[in-house]
Amino acid sequence: MKPSRTLANLVGMMLFVQVILGGSATVLQFPVIYHLVWGILTFVVLIVATVYAVREYGSRSTLFRVGIASIADYVVQVVLGVFALVLGPGVIVVVHLTNAFLLAVIVTYLISFADSADKASMIRPSGSPALR
Repeated sequence: MKPSRTLANLVGMMLFVQVILGGSATVLQFPVIYHLVWGILTFVVLIVATVYAVREYGSRSTLFRVGIASIADYVVQVVLGVFALVLGPGVIVVVHLTNAFLLAVIVTYLISFADSADKASMIRPSGSPALR
């Protein structure tokens, strides 16, 4: 399994935990610092996954483009989260949560393209030489 596939799946799992931590901070009054620290770690892993995608498949690959879209949406998510912290609960928290689901959809595409690209790179016709 290629690193981009492993990292894309890791980002998906980390994003799922991020949503749980955010909901726990909002509903159950858990300290929001867990949500913030895990969010930073998730963002770093997303960037690393995108770097691996461009190294393995090039800057014109769908995997890389979805990685860039994920990074851009994550930045929007951070801005919305800062507004939610500063302004308190209300409309911005709903917008932050809605964007979290949009980010989850984009990362699902990231995982799907990473899985497809990895599987396609392993398939080669019999009798053809291995690519190096």
